[in-house]
Amino acid sequence: MRLKNSTALLTVGFTVLTSGLTVGLTAGLTAGPAQADVSAGDLWSSYQTVARTVGGELTATATLDGNKVLYTDAKLHFSIPDGKGSLDILYPTLSYTNHADGTVSMDMDGTHSYKFVITGPDKKSDQISADIIVTYDNAEVIASGTPEDITFSYAVDGFAYALQNLDLGASGDKVELSLTGTGSAVQGSTRWTLGDLITLAGQSVISGLDYSMHSKDEDGAVSTTSASYGEMASTSTITLPTGGMSIMDLAAALHDGLSIKVTGTYGSSTTQESVMMDGEQVSSQTMTSGASTSTFAANAEAIQLTAEGSDISMDVLINAGLSMVLKADIDQMTGNFRMPVSASGAPQNFTLALGLKGLELGDKIWSMFDPAAVLPRDPATLAIDLTGQATLLQDLLNFTKMMELPEGDIPFELNALAIKDLLISAAGASLSATGNFAFNNDDLTRYDGMPAPSGSADLQITGANGLIDRLIEMGLVEDSDAMGLRMMMGMFTVAGEGEDTLNSKLEITEDGQISANGQRLK
Repeated sequence: MRLKNSTALLTVGFTVLTSGLTVGLTAGLTAGPAQADVSAGDLWSSYQTVARTVGGELTATATLDGNKVLYTDAKLHFSIPDGKGSLDILYPTLSYTNHADGTVSMDMDGTHSYKFVITGPDKKSDQISADIIVTYDNAEVIASGTPEDITFSYAVDGFAYALQNLDLGASGDKVELSLTGTGSAVQGSTRWTLGDLITLAGQSVISGLDYSMHSKDEDGAVSTTSASYGEMASTSTITLPTGGMSIMDLAAALHDGLSIKVTGTYGSSTTQESVMMDGEQVSSQTMTSGASTSTFAANAEAIQLTAEGSDISMDVLINAGLSMVLKADIDQMTGNFRMPVSASGAPQNFTLALGLKGLELGDKIWSMFDPAAVLPRDPATLAIDLTGQATLLQDLLNFTKMMELPEGDIPFELNALAIKDLLISAAGASLSATGNFAFNNDDLTRYDGMPAPSGSADLQITGANGLIDRLIEMGLVEDSDAMGLRMMMGMFTVAGEGEDTLNSKLEITEDGQISANGQRLK
């Protein structure tokens, strides 16, 4: 297993970090109805049940010392299907105290070390490992409830973490990586309900988080990154099928009851990165952002992701031959993606929407192609909102079956597409469109393998002639080329209301005729 650059290292680092902190904060969490009883043994049994459900095996040696239970040599093992390898997480000694009131507390004092080992098909050469060291400040973890209904309540004044002892095997002997960070106050709770399905529902708030990372790749490029994040709050509900699940066939798990919903709100953040090569700076980047939100959901019907961010600013310096300083600001970015995942004989809804408002480029970017400021420099807007229907012929998350598909075989049919909104506005001109189309999947010859469309779209273009005039003034477009552009627009558009406004209605009939504003083109 070969990690070739700092991007791969970053992925490993954050995977290890996230897993480590999750294990540290949830390996002993639980709390529920105060009048019921739960023991350390009940907690451990619930951990093993959840581990088996997600395809893992949790083992340890338990030692009883009065009302305290110690679990040593704890290990969570996952096998990668078809003998492709394994993932092992090795825990520090876990200490639980049973209390007379029916609750259990976890000892979080001192420093906790978690080791992660990823092994490939060749156990001698394909192995990478790393340790995550976490130190908690005044951490309290209390578990209460019943063996079948446990709620994990926790509070931490702060914590520090570090990635240590990264070993990428023989192929990574020239790669270096160090990662350290701190977190501010954390509060939250997680409720585990074990029945016909396993439900993990939780909420948490972390006051702030930062990290600093230094890496060197095989080519000698040295990257230094630092980041800080404001308050982050999240809620989540995960339902797991008790019969277990395979990573290669998540479709079956979804049909058996697997579902996920995670929402989060995030405060402002700042990220800085610098790349050096042979003592010379290759690039640097600073990015800041304001508040943002996101929601991720997955079930047997669909996967959906929505996100919104605001007040995004980027400053980039590139020293690769020609030195460039680039700056851009964005008022708001939005996204909405929904995709069905289960095979069905009937069409299912999908959504693809992206939005970018208030994009302003820095003067140095503009001066690269418009030093005389001929073009208007108003903030740009990009919006696309598509909905439609598709018939899935295959469960998309059955990866084993997906890999067996012949090359070029598409496991779905496009049935309908609606352009709810399309807007591109920049440099004093804009293009907007709406439309609706249906697709005939029995006719794949008329458009070279694409299902034959039928329907119509309405377009409006403003400022196009003015933009062409400015491009001529800048010397980017010749007069003869501009004449051709205007003639083409004349074929497809008609004059609209307002100055320099053009409209067009494009229609495609079921028998393949294409027309613009009633004039047949094909």
